[in-house]
Amino acid sequence: MTDRKNAMLTTEDRRWLTGEKSYEGEHAKQQRYQRRRDIRKRVHNTILDFTILFEHLEEAEREKLFERLADGDEDDEFTAGLRDGLAFILYNTGITEAMLEAHSDRTESTAERLLREAVYAAGKRDEILVEDLELSIDATRAPIASILEELRAGNEVSTAELCLLLESEAVDTDAARDCLRELVVDAE
Repeated sequence: MTDRKNAMLTTEDRRWLTGEKSYEGEHAKQQRYQRRRDIRKRVHNTILDFTILFEHLEEAEREKLFERLADGDEDDEFTAGLRDGLAFILYNTGITEAMLEAHSDRTESTAERLLREAVYAAGKRDEILVEDLELSIDATRAPIASILEELRAGNEVSTAELCLLLESEAVDTDAARDCLRELVVDAE
């Protein structure tokens, strides 16, 4: 993951963000500050470049970039990057607050507005008029600690809560997989 060529993040940025590199010594605080500032600046500039890519990158080049998705021969790392890029933008523009607010008498979040405008822009590019767009999210706050407490108390948890727990850092997924394997094998 950290050995790719420089992109939005440099190899050193990736190493620092993933914990492979740390700054120590007399100037460590200044070096960390500089690294964070450089990352913010490059991310900002990359986001501005998406307008150029969306408006000017040739169709053939776009198709080459995304052809694995269309072929069904998905590149898991690329797919995860797409998912996480969208999640990064939506999360940092307020989607989680919008998920938990009551739907009546609230203003549209920045994330919802950007998502709506993006769908309209994508449609417009292929001469499609998007007349209406509805985003419906059914969400409940489910802190990992409360799910763990429910399990400790012997209470049932939902499938969605189990998935959230398994995707968190709170569970050793190897141990969970081994436990499930034993349950499935013993059940046969």
